Amino acid sequence: MCVSLPQITSTAYIYRQKSLRESLKAPDFWITDFAKFDRPATLHAGFQALWQFYSEQQRFPRPRNAEDAAILVSLAKKLDADVDEKVLTELSYQASGNLAPVNAVIGGLVAQEVLKACSAKFHPVVQYTYFDSLESLPSTLPSEADCQPTGSRYDGQIAVFGKAFQEKIFNYRQFLVGAGAIGCEMLKNWSMIGLGSGPNGAIYVTDLDTIEKSNLNRQFLFRAKDLGNFKSVVAAAAVADMNPDLNGHIEGRQDPVGPDTERTFFPHLISHWRSSHRDQTFTESVSLPVSMGSPTLLTM
Repeated sequence: MCVSLPQITSTAYIYRQKSLRESLKAPDFWITDFAKFDRPATLHAGFQALWQFYSEQQRFPRPRNAEDAAILVSLAKKLDADVDEKVLTELSYQASGNLAPVNAVIGGLVAQEVLKACSAKFHPVVQYTYFDSLESLPSTLPSEADCQPTGSRYDGQIAVFGKAFQEKIFNYRQFLVGAGAIGCEMLKNWSMIGLGSGPNGAIYVTDLDTIEKSNLNRQFLFRAKDLGNFKSVVAAAAVADMNPDLNGHIEGRQDPVGPDTERTFFPHLISHWRSSHRDQTFTESVSLPVSMGSPTLLTM
């Protein structure tokens, strides 16, 4: 992802960015991870090579296809002989990928830059931002055959992580406490990736709160028509509308989480944990039962 704004004007000063033509040849990078200080230069050449590949082939490189990766690396080396071939090979392998949670992060950054441009306030990004998370790949990488498209809405994830990984998250059973601002974002991302939507999958979300008018500006799953209804019920219905595969696999509840409701949630969840090792996720402060036992993992 790159952001290139030619000119930002404010009452205090005029900030001039390089033109696209100039910046492609002499880029300025906004470094977001100093452990990968050399990575942006490689990706700068890599993304130019990627679009040249697409222009010539009328398609993106195939997932985990070594032949297409070699072509992309060759194109990038014509732009910068010092590029990291391993990084560009991974770029080629995942060029057809599409991960909703990552899209959400990048979308938030782009929206912020648009607001800066429209308002002429605050310092813009200078000038290219490249984000990668190669460390998110599993230790055992999928094969080319495992990454082939299936014609489903999840093909973008399969291109990156493979079919076996997708089958695993289909059958996750996830417990979420809190359907507020963070909870809504979690549910949306889970819905988009198909988590819990398989034959053995499920999402349980509990929240005692009802929707108030003040919630509407930051809890995007709610609308004015939902005022007064329980957050958990409305949020569950909203994400099931986003991904119909979740119908019948997500339940909104209004149970408090504590010793009094331990028998409501935890025998089933701990039993499933022992067989599938899934986390329970808490997005709000809760009173946790002290007798849950060591097998349960809590992600706060």
